[in-house]
Amino acid sequence: MRLLCNLPLECFDEREALQGIELVTYGPPDRMLVDGVHFPFDVAFDPSTGSWDELAARLPRGFRPDAVLIWWPDQEPLPAGLEHCPVPVVGIVSDYNLSLPYLVGLWPFFDLLLCDRAGQDLFRRLSFADVRYWCQFAHKRPFHFVRPDAGPRDIDIGFAGNLNPIVQRDRAPWIERVRRLADRDVRVEVQTGVHGDGYGRFLNRCRIGWNRSIRGEMNLRAFEVPACGALLLMERDNLEVRDFFVPDEECVLYGDGDFEAIVAELLADRARCERIAAAGHRRVQEHRLGRRLGELAAFLARRGPGRPASSEADRVLGRAIAMLPTWAEGATIAAAALAAHELAPDDPRTLNLLGMATLRWRGADGGDAAWRLWLRAATLDPAYVPAAANLASLASATGDARLCAETRRELDRRAAAVDWSSLDGPVLPFGFTERTVDRALALQQAVRRGEPGLFASSLVRD
Repeated sequence: MRLLCNLPLECFDEREALQGIELVTYGPPDRMLVDGVHFPFDVAFDPSTGSWDELAARLPRGFRPDAVLIWWPDQEPLPAGLEHCPVPVVGIVSDYNLSLPYLVGLWPFFDLLLCDRAGQDLFRRLSFADVRYWCQFAHKRPFHFVRPDAGPRDIDIGFAGNLNPIVQRDRAPWIERVRRLADRDVRVEVQTGVHGDGYGRFLNRCRIGWNRSIRGEMNLRAFEVPACGALLLMERDNLEVRDFFVPDEECVLYGDGDFEAIVAELLADRARCERIAAAGHRRVQEHRLGRRLGELAAFLARRGPGRPASSEADRVLGRAIAMLPTWAEGATIAAAALAAHELAPDDPRTLNLLGMATLRWRGADGGDAAWRLWLRAATLDPAYVPAAANLASLASATGDARLCAETRRELDRRAAAVDWSSLDGPVLPFGFTERTVDRALALQQAVRRGEPGLFASSLVRD
């Protein structure tokens, strides 16, 4: 199977280990920096500025892909005109708990969307034509292995990862619970900002590697811990872990009521702890990405309905919105937004997007232009909420009490009676703030329950 991919998969597994796969990767030459190591692409190509036809023209002579894999389209821009791709396009999404508002408009582009178990029903409800479960993660073999020179495992239980309480709000109380194990004479170490070789060495010092997922998924850590020879300690209500490891034989699962007791039992029986860790280490070798990619051939053999029918305006708008949180330059995003606006100049969604792109490009200097664009969008459609929300956000930055009150009243009025079409568009602020994470989670809940008012409520919350 020939795959064209926007991620240098060598960061996970050696290319010669990609069984039955001929791989070509594409991306800007200065990317991809993974855990401090630069993994080059086969084809130098900037998808934020280039088109599918331009990418196809740069592929190696004789290489015609059987499928195109696009990892993390909320982080990596799509090539323009991707709808012209003659082979199946497969999207792979992960952190939709943070970025869902930017992903919802990408339904026209994918023949197949792969996500974790918790996301399947969500993305089906969002009009993606063919959504299936596939575990996209594995350990990164260049960094995660048992190191003979690592020394003794002098940490009883360790964790290294993102400690941002906004992004990891459900994990934060558990981190404190892990830390409090030190009061029981357990050698605990919790770190953040550790990557690559340093992270691999840290896990090699741990007897137990603690883990807790966000969406009940098998995350990276679930493979990294056993790959480095530590025992994987995972939440019991995880939706996927039993597909990969046998509990109490290759990993250990915990719950709210028995976490501390399980840690104590494991540390009291070092032979059992080491036996499970060794079994997990053996098993994780079967789950390396090079082997799992072969599953994609079976997916593609079971053809779904294909890309859904869409208009050019839908596609250009969806691509431009998804570029907002990516590494694409502000001027490039503004050009993509302008292209959407030119296709539908009287659509409040394109005006709203153009206002967002203007601020993303010009910062505070674009405030006046963004205000005018959002005001026009709000005037064109008296029910449209995102433009009103953005006007209220911009007004709050001015400190003008009268303006703040006016824009807030209008936002409250619109949010009181909504349907999905009146909520279609991105809103301030940029980045992953507490407000944006709340809104992404509210959108999930609203889609799952079919109640757009749940999302509207998150837009009027201070």
